[in-house]
Amino acid sequence: MIFDEINFDELPESKEEAFTEFVRKISSEYNQRVRNDRSSYSDQNGNYVGAFEPERSFVTSILAFLDEYGIQTEIEDISDLLNDDFSNQFGKFKSKVEYLTTRFKLRQGRINSGTIGTMITLGADYKTEIGSILNTVRKIVNQEVKDPNKRDSIFKKITSLQSEVDRDQTTIDALFGRMLDLSQAVGKSAENISPLIDKIERIKKLFWDNSEKVEQLPKPDRPKMITKEPEGSGIDDEIPF
Repeated sequence: MIFDEINFDELPESKEEAFTEFVRKISSEYNQRVRNDRSSYSDQNGNYVGAFEPERSFVTSILAFLDEYGIQTEIEDISDLLNDDFSNQFGKFKSKVEYLTTRFKLRQGRINSGTIGTMITLGADYKTEIGSILNTVRKIVNQEVKDPNKRDSIFKKITSLQSEVDRDQTTIDALFGRMLDLSQAVGKSAENISPLIDKIERIKKLFWDNSEKVEQLPKPDRPKMITKEPEGSGIDDEIPF
């Protein structure tokens, strides 16, 4: 199978990020298989006589991922088409996959930059308090979490959350997403984490009680192109006097 070498445990938790990473990983294997397939199944005149096995494997893998993760798309199942029809439709299939991965990448970039979702802001005093708590969390992690890999993972999540808190404006998605990442990293540490959980719960309460929604400007109407009627086509032209 085209994804035999993929370690699924290493895919991101977000299904959209996981999809883009999955496509990236299988595309490299797919491209190599296409080259081998064409060199193995071409006649003496250079005409391809194979069954498009790499393409069919690519389609099956993509569809399996979409179904398993419950991603709703307009990508159609072309796996049962005969060779000629399959070949004609595969380019469209692959273009739709590329469109979907691009949308997911753009969306994740907007979430990471705090430009998508419900905009919120935190007051300066609350930012200072949250920063102080995060510094305390760092100290507790440094003392209590013995595994260096788990410790580094938590430190990265703390830095990411602090960066989001420091923004003038952010979104609910970005802020609570970073908070969830930190909570999960702490939960996986399997150490004496009770003091950490207490601090994280305090940060959550500060977020919940003191975030203020930022009203957005109304989205402008997109002007529509109006087709100009050809001269002499008006109603008056049909009046016989």
